[in-house]
Amino acid sequence: MSIKTISYNEDSSLNETQEYILSILKQFLNIAEKMNVKCYMQGGTMLGAIRHKGFIPWDDDVDLGILRDDYEKVIKNIDKYLPENLELRTYWDESDHHYYFSRIVDTRYQIKRMGSAETRYENVWIDIFPLDGMPNKGILLKYHQVRLSFARLFYHLSSIKKVNYKRPGRPFIERMVISIALKIPVDRIFKTQKSLDRIDKLLKKYSVTSSKWIINFMGQTSFKYTEMIDKKVYGKDTYYQFEDIKMLGPEFYDEYLTSLYGNYMAPPKDADKNAHVSELVKQER
Repeated sequence: MSIKTISYNEDSSLNETQEYILSILKQFLNIAEKMNVKCYMQGGTMLGAIRHKGFIPWDDDVDLGILRDDYEKVIKNIDKYLPENLELRTYWDESDHHYYFSRIVDTRYQIKRMGSAETRYENVWIDIFPLDGMPNKGILLKYHQVRLSFARLFYHLSSIKKVNYKRPGRPFIERMVISIALKIPVDRIFKTQKSLDRIDKLLKKYSVTSSKWIINFMGQTSFKYTEMIDKKVYGKDTYYQFEDIKMLGPEFYDEYLTSLYGNYMAPPKDADKNAHVSELVKQER
């Protein structure tokens, strides 16, 4: 497949991948505004807004969170708004998208992913995560967390050859499990579609409206439930500088980022800077 390239702004501090991602982001935010949908910066995108006023210099994606009801509205209706070069990816479509969360991709460009057992190519993207509620307290909360954790484990086993085992910060026990799983055909035992359907059913069980929590269950650090945030942290609508635009994020960003990253203002080691272990593929049409 030949991939078209577009002009790159030589005066920009962004790399080419980030230029393309920013273009997707601006187009998507315009569509979300037309649909009256709020998009909250998540994870590394929120961190980048606070620490760098834009992209983390070595990052290669954007993470947005949308409250569940609005998320469902977006994935059901966005196709009528998207220009020709942008497409929605979901785990139930006919593409090779195997993630629970959705993506808006630009079909003209690809990124080579090298962090998993199988090198693969994915269109340049922005990630769209559903934000869900959880049980408010007690045994029910712990029980729900256990069920979600097992559902996610089965999902990862079903797609083990695509799991980014080189991701910085992955706990030792996870690396060990992945290493063992790669040696046996676990992906023949656990089915990705079934596992993701299970996650979907569990996450939709508790609404944000009746919950004290907002969780981005499939975020990068969510395996430790660090992305289960008290709803008060999101607070009132607060916008932050991200490159040349303003974006919505949690009002009490320090509490949010500390939960995810601890000392979030300290940059990581050089070896931990490419979380996706990827590079842009450029091919002229």
